[in-house]
Amino acid sequence: MFQIGSIVIHPSAGVCNIEDIREEKLTERKRTYYIMHPLSDNKATTIYVPVDTDKVHLRKLMGKDEIISIIRHSATEKIEWIDNTNLRKAAYSAILRGDDTSRIIALITVLHTRKARATEAGRKFSAFDEKILHDAEKKIHQEFSHALSMQEEEIPKFIITQLQKIE
Repeated sequence: MFQIGSIVIHPSAGVCNIEDIREEKLTERKRTYYIMHPLSDNKATTIYVPVDTDKVHLRKLMGKDEIISIIRHSATEKIEWIDNTNLRKAAYSAILRGDDTSRIIALITVLHTRKARATEAGRKFSAFDEKILHDAEKKIHQEFSHALSMQEEEIPKFIITQLQKIE
């Protein structure tokens, strides 16, 4: 169980601060909830997550050593480009919804490679692929910047540096 003041990762909202833990009757019965705010929206959003749920997986922030290990492991992940747009949308969206940070980094790599190829060939990168890339980078950069006390803009260079160390 997390405590008030804990910084956690919410699967869709990203880095959140648990502001309170209290009983609420939001459905037919009273339950104990984590009341949290995403750090990215200046307390504009309040999220209620039941303490006893198994539907929303909250986790603590990773530490620096864990982040470095995950970045290096991402180089071994095999995520292939899927030519069929509908299959690609389903597969890449599932990776993004998941909690496997290593696979999300590998997905970012695949999308950047494909975007560069499209640009070199004078073609457009699809809006969907651009959105997945943006959402994946936001998810990774937000957590890593908070955990490493770095600016989000510094995270891509940090990831590239860690990947170069294994080559």
